[in-house]
Amino acid sequence: MKVVVDSLARISSSRHHRKYKELLLNYLDEDGRRHICYGTDGQAQKFEDTAMLNYRKIEAWDMLINEIVSFTGRHGIDGIHLDNGQAWPQIMEPDVDELTRIDVDGENAYSAEDFMNGEVVIRNENYGYWNSNNMETYPNPFFVKLCKRLWLENPNFMVIGECWGGFMFEHRQIILARSGIIPRLYKLPIAISSLFGKKVHKDGRVEQQSKDSVVAIKKWHDESKRFLPEGTIMMQSSTSHSLPYPAYLYVKGTWAAIDILFFMPDVPITFNGELDGAVYKIGQ
Repeated sequence: MKVVVDSLARISSSRHHRKYKELLLNYLDEDGRRHICYGTDGQAQKFEDTAMLNYRKIEAWDMLINEIVSFTGRHGIDGIHLDNGQAWPQIMEPDVDELTRIDVDGENAYSAEDFMNGEVVIRNENYGYWNSNNMETYPNPFFVKLCKRLWLENPNFMVIGECWGGFMFEHRQIILARSGIIPRLYKLPIAISSLFGKKVHKDGRVEQQSKDSVVAIKKWHDESKRFLPEGTIMMQSSTSHSLPYPAYLYVKGTWAAIDILFFMPDVPITFNGELDGAVYKIGQ
C-alpha cells in the first residue's frame, strides 16, 4: 500500500503563516481597492477560504517545493496529488495600468521590481506558461523543477495531478505527462453518462439530454490518447468529490460502466463506499 497526500498551491486566507506575507498576490476591485487574490481552481471560481501566492517569484516556487519535500520525507509519504494540477503554477496577467500609475508627486507608485513581479494582477486563468506557444513544445518548467527535486530525494516518488480539462484547458494531460506528472482525468464518467441521456457538469449538476451512441466512448478514448508521450501512465476516475456517485448516474448500467473503467488501459480510481452513497434532491 502506498500513501499519497493532497498538495495545494494555495494557502489559508485566514491567519496564514508570516512567511507568506511577501508572497501574496493582489488585485484591485472595481473601486480601486486592493485585495488579496482568493483561491481558484483555474476555471474562474473563487474560494474565499484560500489565497493565492505570486508564482512569478522564485521564492514561491522554492517554498512550495521545500515544504513538500520536508513533509513527505518526515512522514514517509510515497506520493502527492496536485489539487487542480492542470493550472499549476497559476500566474495572472499583470495590471499594467496600476503598476505604471504615477502618484500626485510625480513619482512612480510602484518600483520596476514590483512591475516585474506583477505585484498587482488582473484576475484571469491563462497567463504565463499557459498562455504561451511554449506549452506546445516544452514541458512545464514548474513541474520539471518539482519532479526533479522530489525524485532526487526518492526516485520512486509519485506525482499525480488533477486534470479536469474543459474550455481553454483542452489536452492539458499531454503537458502534464510530458512534464513528469501522472494525469488524473475525470472525463470517463461524463462520457458514459451521455449514453444514458445525462449531461454532467463539473460542479455536479445533471441535465437531461438526448442519448449519445457508443461512439461517445470511442471519441473520449481517442481524444484523451492523442499526442501523448510514449509510455504515458494516466489515471481515470469513476467519479470525483463534486460528481454524483456512479450508481446514481448509471442505475442498472453501473456494473457495465465499471467494467469499461477497469478494462481500459489506464489506471482506474474508485472511491471507498461508492455503492453506498446517498443522493438528495434539493427543493423537492
